[in-house]
Amino acid sequence: MVAQNNCLLFDMTNREAAFRSGEKITYILSYTVLGIWTNVGEAEFLTTLKTTTKSPYYHIEVNGRSFSFFDRIFRVRDYFTAKIDAKTFQPFYKERNIDEGGFRLKSTGNFDWENNVVRTSTQRLDKQAPRRDTALPLTPCTFDIVSLFYYYRNADFSKMKENTPYTIQLVIDDEIFNISYRLHGREEQRVRGTGRFNTLKFSASVVQGNVFTGKEQIFFWVTDDENRIPVYLEVPIRVGSIRARIKEWENLKFPLSSMR
Repeated sequence: MVAQNNCLLFDMTNREAAFRSGEKITYILSYTVLGIWTNVGEAEFLTTLKTTTKSPYYHIEVNGRSFSFFDRIFRVRDYFTAKIDAKTFQPFYKERNIDEGGFRLKSTGNFDWENNVVRTSTQRLDKQAPRRDTALPLTPCTFDIVSLFYYYRNADFSKMKENTPYTIQLVIDDEIFNISYRLHGREEQRVRGTGRFNTLKFSASVVQGNVFTGKEQIFFWVTDDENRIPVYLEVPIRVGSIRARIKEWENLKFPLSSMR
């Protein structure tokens, strides 16, 4: 883990969201070993604005699945969701429900901002393991993976210094990890099958575990326009590498002016 020493937050007061209800973005997922790339699945992000008696919120749903041909090799059916306050863009609920090659796990989390605690519940479903309930410390710099991307889509990147490390806390299942990230600057990125984009390039550290050694860096590129959509991502893993590239989009809030 990296030290939590430079958390950059933004004033979201009266800030207009970079996305709207009905936005749908689809990505193609590829895997490579020895330089041979193969499209293995896709992931779909859907944003819906919900209204309640308390306050409106964004319900973000992410569905990831392997293509039918690869189901025989390693079947993936993943579902992530986050519920984000429409004014502060802070999360108040997260869920991860995964089925990967027979490994099945469900994890939920409720963010209690009044008491500064996130209460999680995690269970390994394929082995009918007992449920683990935890209460983790919560700070303004704490996110889950889905709410993190949507929070920073609304960020004022002019406040960030290039090549300067910043840190956030990421809740994954029943643990919290410190993640370091940095902005590298502007870069044109070609996305195969889609086109060229003017982008902002970022990198982030990854969490050590079964897939990562903890030494890798994730690189990702987001559109240099008002939408701030991730269009390309590279993730080295223990064996090979994973890439995600944007395939199609619907109902964006702003024109995709970064596309060339």
